Amino acid sequence: MKKRQSLFGCLFLLLALPTVLNGQRPYEVVKWNATVAKSTTTSATVALSATIQDGWHVYALSQPAGGPLALKITIPAGAPFALQSPVPETSVIRHEDPSFKMETVYYLTAVKLTFDVKKEGKSGTASIPLDVRFQACNDRLCLPPYTAHLLAPLESK
Repeated sequence: MKKRQSLFGCLFLLLALPTVLNGQRPYEVVKWNATVAKSTTTSATVALSATIQDGWHVYALSQPAGGPLALKITIPAGAPFALQSPVPETSVIRHEDPSFKMETVYYLTAVKLTFDVKKEGKSGTASIPLDVRFQACNDRLCLPPYTAHLLAPLESK
């Protein structure tokens, strides 16, 4: 049993070593921001953006399964909001990636998405919570998938 635990510990260190040596964390490589561009009593338009550090990229909403993790935007359970429709995608780069042996779809320096949310139930909240799950890679390694928890402030009018 101790031999097996030791083997798993060594395997974990080997997998984590590139990230540790590189010193990069997903939230340092990709900086997310969410704002409310427009709001009514029943809906809101959210502008989601990110800046991506030079040399890195974030996989797109349309990234096919079987490779890196596609960007995913959700609203946490229990929040008085819901996405109204699929989030429209803009300005992606398509690249045949030999590491994944497939075409990858990603954002290179920035992400800019705008989408609508519907207000549900009683909304006594001052902001729209968003969970943004993403994976960032460079030409040598991929960071582990990460979920950024954001708040898009609603302006009182």
